[in-house]
Amino acid sequence: MIDASSPLKAKRALQALLESDGKYRSVIAAMTEGILLLDMDGIIMGCNPSAERILGIPREMIQDRDFPELGCRFFREDGSAFPDRNQPPTVTLNTGNPCRNVVMGLQKPEGGLTWVRVDSEVLSNPENRMPFAIMVSFSDISESRKQREKLEQSYNAMRELSFRLQHVREAERTSIAREIHDELGSLLTSVKFDLSWAVEKSGNRAEFDGVFQGLDAAIRSVKKICTALRPSILDDLGLFAALEWQAGEFSKKTGIRCRVDAGSSEPAVPQDVATGIFRIFQETLTNIARHAEAVNVLVKFDVSNEDISLVVTDDGKGIDLRATSKSLGILGMSERARALGGELSVRRASPSGTEVALSIPLERRASSRHP
Repeated sequence: MIDASSPLKAKRALQALLESDGKYRSVIAAMTEGILLLDMDGIIMGCNPSAERILGIPREMIQDRDFPELGCRFFREDGSAFPDRNQPPTVTLNTGNPCRNVVMGLQKPEGGLTWVRVDSEVLSNPENRMPFAIMVSFSDISESRKQREKLEQSYNAMRELSFRLQHVREAERTSIAREIHDELGSLLTSVKFDLSWAVEKSGNRAEFDGVFQGLDAAIRSVKKICTALRPSILDDLGLFAALEWQAGEFSKKTGIRCRVDAGSSEPAVPQDVATGIFRIFQETLTNIARHAEAVNVLVKFDVSNEDISLVVTDDGKGIDLRATSKSLGILGMSERARALGGELSVRRASPSGTEVALSIPLERRASSRHP
């Protein structure tokens, strides 16, 4: 409780403030924020027109009452009741400490919910520093809160759309890869078989060496295209095997050594999760090849009962963290991680290089929405 050793002096100081004329009263009256002045017993001694408007209570029903007697009900942002003892005026009155930016839902006596941001602080006499009043200021944030909720809804809708598009794109890639493999791959193999049979009958194979080389190159191209669209190893042998294969392909193309360590045996991972992790891994390796100037890359992959973890660390020059917010590649990886219910972090490694860490809690994953 605030020590007001001279209640009479405190009352007089507050009364003088309320009765003062001039620019200060005019400014307070014109403010869009609601202002309440409480004496040291918690009784409301004055208010401005904005306080009447926001609270929905006329001045004569506000003055000479304590805060809980106003007939308003207050709620927290989670919808639970806001206890009187935790409300800013009561906290400041009991402790002398200011309260800042407290968001409260205000249920007015006649009904209707308004959201307010509340501050409270002690007013003291500048000469002897004696506290004589509590000033409570509050602003109506209902409209800005509605706009924020609309933006959040729009953002969540865009994220959901992005996730669905990714899902559709992966399904199309898988379908196209299968069609190319089954139709074009089989056709080329059949042509090669028929040509071999015809050449064997003619006994003049040397003349057809160029044709066989062209067919072999076409078959390799078909396999390469199918693998780029959807690596069959991801579906046939699982995520860890696919990560090891991709790391090996990365090393062949770039000359950068890439080692994959698994912390445990791999349980069943949902297909869309495995695909998302694999695509994030591919994008990470692409960024390393383009920007890192690294010699070594270490990949740590672990699946527990709680989460899936993938950490990729290189020993390159290190990422410029100021540029991460502008990187479409990192933004895409982050959105993929969020769509799977997980989180992705990018930071500078020690002593050098960059670390990309992906974590997908399986419990959160189980409760998220899927197409």
